[in-house]
Amino acid sequence: MADFLETFNAHIHGILHGFDRIIIKGHIPHLYYGNNFYYFLNQEGIKLKDFKDYVIKVSTGIKEGLETYIKENDCYKEYIRKQGISKEEMAKKILQEKDIREGLICALTSVEPCYALSIEYNRQTQKLEKSTQYRKCLHYYLYYMDKDFGFMHIRLQTWFPFHIQIYINGRSYLMQQFKKQNIKYSSYDNSITWVEDLEKAQKLSDKFHEKKWYGVFDLMAKRVNNFTPRIEQIFGGHAYKWIIEESEYASDVMFKSLEHLQRFYPYFMEYASLCQMGHNIYTFFGRKLHGHCKGETVSDRKYFWSQGFRVKFALDKNFIKMYDKTSVLRIETTINNANAFKIRNPDPTGNKKWVPMRKSISNLYRYAEIAKASNLRYLNSLNSVNRNNDLDKRIEKLCNRVETKISKKANSKPRIYSGFNVLSDYSCFIFNAISHGSFKLRGFQNKELRFLLIELGAISKNQARNVKKISGQITRLIAKLRAHKLVSKLPKTNRYRVTQKGEEIIARILLFKKLDLRFC
Repeated sequence: MADFLETFNAHIHGILHGFDRIIIKGHIPHLYYGNNFYYFLNQEGIKLKDFKDYVIKVSTGIKEGLETYIKENDCYKEYIRKQGISKEEMAKKILQEKDIREGLICALTSVEPCYALSIEYNRQTQKLEKSTQYRKCLHYYLYYMDKDFGFMHIRLQTWFPFHIQIYINGRSYLMQQFKKQNIKYSSYDNSITWVEDLEKAQKLSDKFHEKKWYGVFDLMAKRVNNFTPRIEQIFGGHAYKWIIEESEYASDVMFKSLEHLQRFYPYFMEYASLCQMGHNIYTFFGRKLHGHCKGETVSDRKYFWSQGFRVKFALDKNFIKMYDKTSVLRIETTINNANAFKIRNPDPTGNKKWVPMRKSISNLYRYAEIAKASNLRYLNSLNSVNRNNDLDKRIEKLCNRVETKISKKANSKPRIYSGFNVLSDYSCFIFNAISHGSFKLRGFQNKELRFLLIELGAISKNQARNVKKISGQITRLIAKLRAHKLVSKLPKTNRYRVTQKGEEIIARILLFKKLDLRFC
């Protein structure tokens, strides 16, 4: 597949890759392992029957510490009673009004549901035991303009076991680095529309996932939770463990102007929402589609008033999105389910092996690798809508017969192969079939193509009963596709795959049928 940057080089400044929104969650794992919870209470000198009073005392101490911290910073504080109010928008409004350059912007509190550790009576064992409850408690939202991360916030659960959630934005972080390095840039919202030195900007962006953020997040935890040092004292210096709850990695294609983007974006959008089926996501995520796949693929298109269209594909709770922000075309991969991907880790014997990826903050580099590769696969798939090539002439040639030799045998002779009626229903069924997402990586065989054409309705079930006849027709059809160079044979196999030329031609034909003729 041709490179997107090469295809549209005349219209864009370049592509900037990097993290966008990241949600880091901090929890205290030692409280859940074995009898550590009871060991913790024993070190505190607390009996199980007194646990509730103990938690109220600790929670009150944390709240008092936060109130003191808020007063010292002389920032705005408000309790949010109503649901549906955007705390982030409130914080941004305060930031703009007070023109805060660095430090704590505001503190917002609200009562929200959470998972908490508690003590319950077990009727079977007739003993008090540890349990997990779903309850409500007071949460603090502390919004900052950080010197490194820019606009960010910390969410603290004030009831045991005091979970912490840290929201950071990779683009906001990058803008802060630009200011430190005196690199000129322009931006809209959280997207960078132009940067003076793109190569240096990309290096700064890549450094984000190379850094070890454990220490930074530990300091943040101690800043908002004054009980953290006591937890570390009991568990030998260990308190919060940091995991990646959710991450968004964006590839921003910076077009030279809004007009340049608007020239192509309608075609990108229609191609993505009409020609790319849900199963294509397997290809974008670098996965093979086979009979044992259980993941559900979903594609949808949504219009955001005054902002434009967004196309989104979903697979196993992970997403690929495409949308426009002024002159920027953004391709964004969101990873919620890390287990859907693999990471190379050593086993106990020291040998490297591929295992399901976990959410540890140490895997941030692998999140970046996977998401960037997904974004590039998706971007390169959009090359098929390039309207500045000679596709029309090539489609015209596809309608004419061709004389060629597809066999490499020395005694074989050239044969004449008929052309395609490219707008006929049958031809479009064929084009849809060979472009199926399950064939993107491993190609297709005669039998697989035959079954898919039956499923699409190109071959009736009565015709399909004569397997020998239909198999011969598919063989001749594949030879015809090869003669017109729409598909090529994979070396040392009986499998075939759509060529780059074939993808471009088929995409243009199907796009025309779907947009203008309302078919397919």
